Amino acid sequence: MIAEFETTNWSLILEAADQDRETSLEALEQLCRRYRPPLLAYARGFGLKEEDAQDLTQAFFQHLLQKNLPGRASPELGRFRSFLLVSLRNFIHVTHRNATAEKRGGGGAGSHVSLHDLENDGEAQMISGEAPDIAFDREWAVTVIQIAMAELEAEQVAIGNAERYAVMRPQLLNPEGRDEVFAELKLRFDMSDGAARTVLSRLRARFRELVRAEVARVVDDPSEVDAEIAYLLRVLT
Repeated sequence: MIAEFETTNWSLILEAADQDRETSLEALEQLCRRYRPPLLAYARGFGLKEEDAQDLTQAFFQHLLQKNLPGRASPELGRFRSFLLVSLRNFIHVTHRNATAEKRGGGGAGSHVSLHDLENDGEAQMISGEAPDIAFDREWAVTVIQIAMAELEAEQVAIGNAERYAVMRPQLLNPEGRDEVFAELKLRFDMSDGAARTVLSRLRARFRELVRAEVARVVDDPSEVDAEIAYLLRVLT
């Protein structure tokens, strides 16, 4: 059995994809919804309106779960990010092809997703999708950061440091304005600069741990964590 979602790794979903399909798909659904923003970013990258992007993403979720795609994942798609991106790209390709065939009277499975805005782009551009790929990876990196920030905030709230954390939070990602932040900490919490530096250093260290833990959750091999983090940092610059 797969553990609760909070401790579920993509590697465990892959391992259980055939042996315990129901549990594997339940965990996959939760993980997919956790990473819904990159999927939407990819859909929007084709110029889809928000409603169509939402419909496409939902249809993709249903397809992913119904077909038990993790059970068919290739070794080269080990990272969850790669698996989702390739699966979504293929889904859009097939959906567009079927919708076009149906429109021309050629039969094919119907689609509940409106792809009107895509039809003028042509199928070749759809499946290459350099701009959507970039949007997907950038939003993936942002999502990882947001997840880690949310978990760090929850920890700080739990120990009664919500207000202090709110003041220091911007410093986790941007060192600019540190003097102003330290001045506010001194005024509101009677913290010296030395104490503020110590607390900020610990917060940054914990934030890095949470980012690393989240990335470890979505790769299939712990040895890939450093490379994945390095790549996500590059797409953000």
